[in-house]
Amino acid sequence: MVNSLSGMVGREYLRVSARGERSITEQHDDNSRASASEGVTLGVPYSDQGSASPYAKQARGDFDRLIADLRSDQFKAQILWLWESSRGSRRVGEWATLLDLCEDRGILIHVTSHDRTYDPSNYRDRETLLSDGVSSEIEVRRLSARTRRGIDANIRDGKPHGICPFGFEREYEIKRGKRVPVRQYAHPVEAPWIVELFERVRAHDPFCEIERDWAARGIVGRRGKPLSAQTLRDLVTHVCYIALRNTKGGTVKAAWPRLVSDALFYEVQQIISDPSRIKGNPGGAHYALTGAITCDGCTGAITVRYRTKEINYECKRGCWRISKAEVDEILIGDAERPGVILSYLARSDVYRVLDAEDSSDESGEIRDALARARADLQETEQAQPETLSEERRFARRAERLEARIGELEDSRRKLVRPTRLSALFEPGPDVAGRWERTPMAAQRAIAALLLSPDVIGQPRIRPVSAVAKTATVLERITWVRAG
Repeated sequence: MVNSLSGMVGREYLRVSARGERSITEQHDDNSRASASEGVTLGVPYSDQGSASPYAKQARGDFDRLIADLRSDQFKAQILWLWESSRGSRRVGEWATLLDLCEDRGILIHVTSHDRTYDPSNYRDRETLLSDGVSSEIEVRRLSARTRRGIDANIRDGKPHGICPFGFEREYEIKRGKRVPVRQYAHPVEAPWIVELFERVRAHDPFCEIERDWAARGIVGRRGKPLSAQTLRDLVTHVCYIALRNTKGGTVKAAWPRLVSDALFYEVQQIISDPSRIKGNPGGAHYALTGAITCDGCTGAITVRYRTKEINYECKRGCWRISKAEVDEILIGDAERPGVILSYLARSDVYRVLDAEDSSDESGEIRDALARARADLQETEQAQPETLSEERRFARRAERLEARIGELEDSRRKLVRPTRLSALFEPGPDVAGRWERTPMAAQRAIAALLLSPDVIGQPRIRPVSAVAKTATVLERITWVRAG
């Protein structure tokens, strides 16, 4: 123990990590009174707001600056002044480093709550300070373990925890001075929006179109801001809406009501994970057939070109060009002369066939395994590793999960049709009129579904060189069918 400090200069390290703790200003006031009684002048302090525990994720800028100043002999004082020893650090290794630097440079450590000044070079003083460091870390770890056990128990029981998801509302009660969620239920206003979101995605409405529509209607998130297309996409991936919750071991049944059916949820997952789904701004997609017709010569994609007198479909590789109006008349048609697509949509029997869904045990197992794998991948990607080896382990796990999801999606595609026709276009009268009113994204999805080898057949345009010079547009269209 040091007897006299009069005339020395001290510098404080002030830190507060949580509400209810003694504030930085209060710590400074206590330190000022103690230093004045000892005849010590306090210089410019170091101060941080944030946890010093082993589980802290936020850096403490001034603590790092304090260590750097000690190492470079820029501390410019004889005493490090702390309100209590745990304010320095709750990590034993970090605390020991601080003690070593102070000992090497002959700097004393004063702890106001102890009413005592320690000399780190004195083995008894060092023992006391190290013991404080060990006690501080153990207390943090004990509290963390107790909290983790409670959280894990809630997760296993499917109880709500963390931020309340959009679409739900919670009931809380006060336990030990803290608000604890006890029940989660459908939000009377937000829940119908979630149902609408899933149904619109199933109908192949682009997320950016939903974003614009919801913004125009004044639908906003919890912070009062419009929901972005990316946020909307993230929402439809959350298993909480089918009454499941994620755990480290997969998913468990949750103790709150579902907002959407399993069938709707998994159908939406398949739609948004389809590689052929249009990415980015769909404003450039103006035509229903460009994604469904291919070139019979090179099997490549087609595009639309505006010529002086007419609009043509053209092979992107230059194999041919053909009148867009005549092709549309054959493949789509209108009310007076319905083409292939409108004639097919007018048949009530085809909806039952295309809406048939595989309900076998194998399909259900694949669906559940996909949900678990996606949830595990999301948790892995959001994890915050503390070491390089842990980061590498998370990366390897993410790669394995991505490969597993790919395998499961391939298996599911073989058992379940990728798109349900009635979700895109309900059966009924005035087919041509309803087709005109159908959003372009849905028209393209319908065309891609129907004009495929296993439904109507895939239309391919033959180059002029492959047919007679007098061949009509109808004669230049050849059909590829399954089997």
